[in-house]
Amino acid sequence: MSVEAVAGEKDFFRTVWRLQRQIPERRSPYRRVGHDGWPSQELVRFRTSQHMGFVGSDLVAAHEEQLEEGVTRGELTVDSLGLTGARGALPSHYTEMVLAQVRSRSPALRDFLDMFNHRLLSLLYRSWEKTQPAVQQEHTEADAFTTVLGAMTGAETDLDVHYGAALARGPRSASMLRHCLEDLCGMPVAVTPLQGEWADVADVDQTRLPDASRPRGQHARLGEAMLGTRVWIADHGVRITFHAEEEAQLRSLLPGGTLSPVMQRLSRKLVGGQTALHYRVRARSAMVTGARLDGRARIGKNSFIGAFRNPEQPLEIGFRPGKE
Repeated sequence: MSVEAVAGEKDFFRTVWRLQRQIPERRSPYRRVGHDGWPSQELVRFRTSQHMGFVGSDLVAAHEEQLEEGVTRGELTVDSLGLTGARGALPSHYTEMVLAQVRSRSPALRDFLDMFNHRLLSLLYRSWEKTQPAVQQEHTEADAFTTVLGAMTGAETDLDVHYGAALARGPRSASMLRHCLEDLCGMPVAVTPLQGEWADVADVDQTRLPDASRPRGQHARLGEAMLGTRVWIADHGVRITFHAEEEAQLRSLLPGGTLSPVMQRLSRKLVGGQTALHYRVRARSAMVTGARLDGRARIGKNSFIGAFRNPEQPLEIGFRPGKE
């Protein structure tokens, strides 16, 4: 990464942010600016521009240094804040003194003040970092914004936080369910509500005629009696149809796939625990291979019997999530 290319944006905070993105979150010898760490462990070094004019941008200059580990250390000259300079905190005669010594090739006072300028600008960047949720999300430690979202939505995982607005809203529509699933899986999704299904009636709720043990019967009065041990519930479930466009998408949605448990968790949270889920995956026959007795075919998960002569022939695979 070229610091000069980044500095061309003349954005102080964005430049520091991009330099610090080189630091891995774990087991790194480098530290972020504004935190606890030696100056030699930081990838950014700040200096204050020494002049009495108006530059017009916060970032004046940037210089890079390639380290042995393959990362870039940047030295940024800033005009927005400092002890000396056009917008410095000290009286202007201190800036004039620094300029006079620099012209005399004696930068000792400038370098001494830059030690304090570095810490001052580091804390300025850290304060900006706390107000940027996108920047905080890149760190492994819990940030305040995610904690607030979790408290507002009742979210337990990062996935719940991402879809917190949809999960916190009620009632939830089929359109909201479709948009959330499409965003998660990256493929077209169709949601068909009001899918009827037979449900068993518990023994204590079934109608029984009077007998020796039940002289008055059970639910045998007008308005309570019913025939059979099952009932048809018209709104028992919802059918979710995924239109897979690639073989990798099909495999990820099938039981045992990488996307299957995540999709099941999100759809269950959005639909609720009382509604049955029916998954349908539509794909082309070219995405499906026949089962082989080599130990990799699993019944009901990724094995299909038979061959398709037309590779573009559409097919539909149906299953119940959590019951495969």
